Amino acid sequence: MAANISQPKRLSRSALLGDAPIGRDCTTFQTEYIADITFSHLYTHEVTEIGIVIAGSGVHRILDQSTPCREGDIYIVPPDTPHAYFSTDPRDPLTVRQLWFCVGDWFDGEVAEHGNPRFCYGVFRDSEIAAYAMLTRRAQNEINILYNTITHEATVRKPEWREAVRAHLAMLLIKLGRYVGDAIKNQPTAPPKEWMFVSAARRAVSERYTDCDLTLSEIAGSLFVSSSHLSRLFKRYTGEAFSEYVRNFRLNRACHLLETTNLNVEEIARQCGLRDIPSFYRTFSAVKGMTPHHYRSTQKSKYIERNNNEKGELIMSILNDICENLQKGKSKIVKELVQQALDEGVEVEKILNEGLLSGMSIVGEKFKNNEVYVPEVLVAARAMNAGTQLLKPYLAQNGIAAAGRVCIGTVQGDLHDIGKNLVKMMMEGKGLEVIDLGTDVSPETFVKTAIEQNCQIICCSALLTTTIGVMEEVVRAAEAAGIRDKVKIMVGGAPVNEEYCKKIGADCYTVDAASAADAAVALCRG
Repeated sequence: MAANISQPKRLSRSALLGDAPIGRDCTTFQTEYIADITFSHLYTHEVTEIGIVIAGSGVHRILDQSTPCREGDIYIVPPDTPHAYFSTDPRDPLTVRQLWFCVGDWFDGEVAEHGNPRFCYGVFRDSEIAAYAMLTRRAQNEINILYNTITHEATVRKPEWREAVRAHLAMLLIKLGRYVGDAIKNQPTAPPKEWMFVSAARRAVSERYTDCDLTLSEIAGSLFVSSSHLSRLFKRYTGEAFSEYVRNFRLNRACHLLETTNLNVEEIARQCGLRDIPSFYRTFSAVKGMTPHHYRSTQKSKYIERNNNEKGELIMSILNDICENLQKGKSKIVKELVQQALDEGVEVEKILNEGLLSGMSIVGEKFKNNEVYVPEVLVAARAMNAGTQLLKPYLAQNGIAAAGRVCIGTVQGDLHDIGKNLVKMMMEGKGLEVIDLGTDVSPETFVKTAIEQNCQIICCSALLTTTIGVMEEVVRAAEAAGIRDKVKIMVGGAPVNEEYCKKIGADCYTVDAASAADAAVALCRG
């Protein structure tokens, strides 16, 4: 194997994951493969990568060997292994779904110990360089379901999401280990002992880069080989000298700290194992083309913007989940999601409007169109109430007022309340504050409540034909109290219609609860 002094690009954890627990991408590789590809065309990473070929055909280059790949092939590449994907036909470019994760974030013990036979549940037991399998269509479906579940859980972060990601990631690795065991072993190979030495040296750097006294001689001694032999192997398999590798590793770590922390440059240099501060400044400027201070000023804003975008996606996902689960009447889940939104710092008004009220509005529209019925409305209203109970203290604290205030009741002489309760739920689903007076409510009680509670609307319900006359008494009582010009009066129920509404001088009649809620909002807005 000829030595190659070109250097593979090293991708840091922050570059692939940012602050997310899992990194993911779907990439179409356009670069055409040529036989004399050098290490400069390859890349290494600090994390483990799973690559699933989902379309096209091409070549996967690992170290100095190239493997043809096509749809259904899957590669698991551990940290610090130089590799890259290439296309062989511009008309049929290679597309790969990639998943990146740090094994130590999710597992411990032997499973998280790079180099241990059980690392990643033994998926690398046949080769420390990379694991490979050809998947059947059925196996592809199994793996894709696990992949999608992992990325979804890591993105939306529902309750117990970490446990869900850990469980599905373990299942993914275990299944891949079985498929690897059944696959044709045509993945790149290297003398196991030689690669073990190089891999051990890389791990030593990743674990001890903060130690300014770390040397190749010390690592070689721990492996019982000469430092010159390890130096040759290191350059042969990585494409760079050990000293260059250590320098670049520390500089990449320094860049990460400059982007993500407020530590001063001297403290960052110390944490990266660089005791000579002037030398750090010179080296950083030579490699990065700018001073550490300049790098921080240009990159930190990009880091913050990236984080804000990711958080925005997370918040939107939570609000959508609140909306969807409210429509399904899942009170417990809605309550947990509302709490999660609060913990993420989402504005209370945003949770109310884009999560809870949005979901209830959809239920109202479906009810109006006879797509759902009373039971579905009732369970949705219960779910909304579970969420709003959490928000009430914050709404009061922030001075967020309701869209309007309504007092509602079934008129005197009538004890039916199903329709009245349905209208109340729909109105609350529109953001109105509703004071429920119950059944058998006298005209005087309607008017007195409207005055004392400063209501904008009096809403009267009746089911019995013999009681609808009380509605007219409510209108007259409001006129006598001098509030008729300030308070709107809505009427509804089986024996009521638009003609009767106009006859008694009421302001509004609607045929169903959802329409009543819409009309009440319009009346409150004036």
